[in-house]
Parts: sequence; C-alpha cells; structure tokens
Amino acid sequence: MHRGDSSRESFRDGGRPRRDSWNNRRRTSSGRPFGGDNETAMNPSEEPVSFEKNFYFPTETLSEKEARELRESNRMRLVGNDIPLPIRSFSSVSFPEEVLRHFEAKGYANPTPIQAQGWPMALSGRDMVGIADTGSGKTISFVLPALIHAQSQPPLREDDGPIVLILAPTRELCTQIETVVREYTPYYNLRSCAVYGGASIVPQKRALKRGIEVLVATPGRLIDLHKQGFCPLGRVTFLVLDEADRMLDMGFEPQLNAIIPQTNENRQNLMWSATWPREVRALAANYMKDYIQVTIGDEDLKANVKIVQKVDIVDWQDKKKKLLYYLQDFKTSRVIVFCNMKKTCDTLEDYLLDNRFHVAALHGDKSQAARDTVIQNFKSGRISILIATDVAARGLDVENVKCVINYDFPKNIEDYVHRIGRTARGSSSEGLAYTMFTGEDAPNARKLIDIIRQANQTVPTDLESMVRSSRGRVLQSNYRSSSRSQHGSDRRGSFAGGYGERPRRSFY
Repeated sequence: MHRGDSSRESFRDGGRPRRDSWNNRRRTSSGRPFGGDNETAMNPSEEPVSFEKNFYFPTETLSEKEARELRESNRMRLVGNDIPLPIRSFSSVSFPEEVLRHFEAKGYANPTPIQAQGWPMALSGRDMVGIADTGSGKTISFVLPALIHAQSQPPLREDDGPIVLILAPTRELCTQIETVVREYTPYYNLRSCAVYGGASIVPQKRALKRGIEVLVATPGRLIDLHKQGFCPLGRVTFLVLDEADRMLDMGFEPQLNAIIPQTNENRQNLMWSATWPREVRALAANYMKDYIQVTIGDEDLKANVKIVQKVDIVDWQDKKKKLLYYLQDFKTSRVIVFCNMKKTCDTLEDYLLDNRFHVAALHGDKSQAARDTVIQNFKSGRISILIATDVAARGLDVENVKCVINYDFPKNIEDYVHRIGRTARGSSSEGLAYTMFTGEDAPNARKLIDIIRQANQTVPTDLESMVRSSRGRVLQSNYRSSSRSQHGSDRRGSFAGGYGERPRRSFY
C-alpha cells in the first residue's frame, strides 16, 4: 500500500482513522472495537494528537571537510538530500547526562559509524534507511531517537496506544530490543513492553491496557492484539522496521502491509537492515517519503572483517570429534554452536554434558520460559556454550562471545553471515568463527569463498579445490552412499546415536 494513495487505506486529519479503516470495519454493534474477546478492549480516542519529529539540536558541529573525512574513513555512503552531518562524540548529541554516564560505564568510547551518522538522521525527523553489518550498534541507533521522540510528545490519553512501534521478525530479536529499550527508559520516564508469539498473551494485554509509550512487537502477535482491540495504532508516530531483509525473507510482507497503514500517516519511518535487496527497496518506496539513507561499507552481503573465519572440510561422521577439538581452547569462554536441526542441538547438548562442558540447547521446541532461562544463564556465565538453531538465535546479542562454530553449514550464505556476526559485536575485539564444511555443502562453496575474500582473509586451499575440481559433487555422492549403507535412508534421524533413549538433561 502506498502512502498518500486515496484509493487505499490511510489516515487523515492528523492521524484519525477513516470510517472504512481496519478499526471501524471490525467494530461490533455494541461499539466496542474488534469484538470477539471476553476482556475489556481499549477504545482509543477519536481526536487526533499533534506531534513533533525534529529533535536534532547538536551541541557541536563538524565542518564539511571534517564530515567528509569521517564519512570516507568509515566507508559511509549516503543517498538523499539535506542529510545531517555526522557526529564524532556522544556529547555532540543532547543526550541526558545520565545516558552519557551510562555509555562511560559500559565502556563505549565513541559512536560506531552507524551511530555517528544514524543518530543525526533519525533525530532530524526524516524517514531513513540504515544499512550496516550485524553487530555494528544498530539497535541503539534507533532506540535512543525513539525514546527522545516519545518523551517529547503529548502524554498518552486513556486507552491510547503506543507512540513508538518497533517491529522485529522473531521473538528473540523482539526481547533483545526490549532489553535495550528498558536499559534506557528510566532516563526518559517512559514505559515499554514487548509482544510476541510463543508466550502468554494475557500479561501482554495487561501491559498494553496500563499504557505504554514504546512497543516492540513481532507482526503476528501485534495483529492478534490489534484485532482484539488491545493495541490501537493511531498514536504511532515513530515506526521502526528492524532487520527488514530478514522480515521479508520470512514472509512477513502481508503482515507489514496490514499493520503499517493503521499507524499515523505522518509518522517518521526508520528501516534498518544488513543488506539492501530489491524487496527491501520496494518496501521502502511504498511507505517512506523522501527518505535518506546511510550505508556503512557495501550494500552487498559481507562478514565483519573483525571475525577470523576458519573453514575445515570434514566428513559428517567426524564432526563430533572436530567439535571437541575446537572447544578445548574455550572451556570458560562464551561460544555459540549452530546446528540446522533441533534434534542435533539436543544430541550435542547430551554429548557435551557427558564431556563435562557447561552447555545448554536453544531451539523452537522449548517453551518461552525455558528459552529465557537458557539465554539468561548464557549471559550470566552459568553456561559457557550455547547450542542453537538459526531461528532461536536470531537477535541474540550477548557481549564477549569469543567464538561461533557452524556445526552444520546453514541453508544459505545469508544465514552464515548472520551466524558468525554473533561474535566481534560492537566495539569488541576480534572474534573467531569455525565452520565444518562437508561435501553436501558444496553448492555454497563459491559463495563462502566470496565472503571470506571480501573480508581480506585467506581461503582454504581445499575449499578452492572443491570448486575448481567439482570435488563437491564427488563428496556428495560418496556422502550419500556412506549414509545409506551405514545408517539407512534417514541419516539425520540416526545421527550421533542414542537420541530419545534417555531423558533430557540440563546443566542448569
């Protein structure tokens, strides 16, 4: 849906819903919006609220020459007109003193490149797109402008919905963003909550009914709450789409097309992504007005250059032994091991527990409470090794992860980059990423080589040989023959042996 197209659903008169909007089409004869829920839903005020968007008042300004040098040294590329100059220090932005002290306590010396340019852009009130690597500090780049925006608006009225809406593709990323939001809301006297599937909807409804200025949500759960009348969106004047590329990859475009038109049509839009594919560009063109864009590095997919990538060509039956070899240097350091299947996660959890590692598995079959416990124990250091699937680890932001191990190579190269991006995040030092690569993974060999070369690192000779000599096809054939002869037709079902023959255990 295009903004400003009168033939489509939109808001007018400062944000009041049209008579044929989603809200009004679903009103029951009793006048309560949406209906179908036994609890009392919210009935938002029909009166529009005026709002401000420009809150960028720099305390110091770089010269054009200084700005150009800063942008060039950090490989910033800009698109759009009248883009604010970047900043060099935290004190250049009018953050509260408490926030600056918080930065100091966290050991943040200077803004990351995406923050240096992203903060002025976001605070200026313009629609914007930020393209940067995973782990580059994108979350704080939009969280702090969001809080400044929310604090500066007229107070919420009874039954008003949120002022800031942050959409994320998964519940893990949703909770991670909410953690960052809660870290800073005390400095702005604001309330927030996260709503996502896989958890009880009841406390989420209660939080919304009490009133919040900032909402972090997954699209599906937000639509459920909106249809039931617990989350009116007419007050949303600051909209963030985080990991927009992943959101579209996961098929959320219909949900976004349902949600976005329910917000204030004059809202500020911010889109954050690691890549800039055609689908994301189309989404930006549909919903953003005269947007400005900053790209740190290249728009194409690439790995963080601070991550040392090591790839080993292995036979699948040697993977466990290789995993122990990798882990011998990281018994007390945080490590994330990625697997493609939930069953493999559980199998490796048992295997590493038997070898006296402090380990836990994280995947979609675990309850939200169990997943929260695992993540908290990993952050606190009670467990040092996390075994996870891609979906479970999406948005996981834990400091000082020293190593990422790809026990299974992911289904696509995009997930590889996102996986290894769990280490060397923000301003931390180098990280290490080990990858086990089998003949079955050969179709991804060329793309993996490209990622390694883009990071100016040495490509393993045997990986290059796999591409040059078509060794991958030979390995795949041998791999399948070996699997059928030793384990029957279902290789994965019998992988590692013993799965399901003993009760599940847990370090914690």
